[in-house]
Amino acid sequence: MIHANANARAMIAAGVLGAGGAFICPSHRNRGEFDVLANRLLEGRQSHGRLLFRAGDDAWCLLDLATAPDAIDRIFATARPAHCMGVEVMEPLRAIFGLTRAELLVLSHLTQGEAPKDIGRKMDMSIHTVRAHLRAICMRMGVKGITGALRLSFQLIN
Repeated sequence: MIHANANARAMIAAGVLGAGGAFICPSHRNRGEFDVLANRLLEGRQSHGRLLFRAGDDAWCLLDLATAPDAIDRIFATARPAHCMGVEVMEPLRAIFGLTRAELLVLSHLTQGEAPKDIGRKMDMSIHTVRAHLRAICMRMGVKGITGALRLSFQLIN
């Protein structure tokens, strides 16, 4: 995407198409976040960034945006599915944030796209207990909500 190029501006305004059919359009829930990151990159305040978003099929995707010193006013993008993370892969998060084993299991299920109700069924606990674990995870990780916890997890592990 070239900032000064009218075609690139039109592409950004219409939407961004990524691998696997991932699409961010003007009404996409992550559009504001995408615009902020793109502007920070174009203004030189950041050299790279990553967005975690849900594609139309509710699959989690990672969109990596980066600039290069020799490519002025250009942003390079790669989109890929966010792979599910097992407990073993996530063990460093447990150490960093002081998560309990149960919290780590809940977070692992979240990375697999499971809803809190399904996590409760699989872990044989009430939805209230799952939500208590989610609140504790968010507090320990210093994020707001499930998406924040997932975003930080994918950024640190992937």
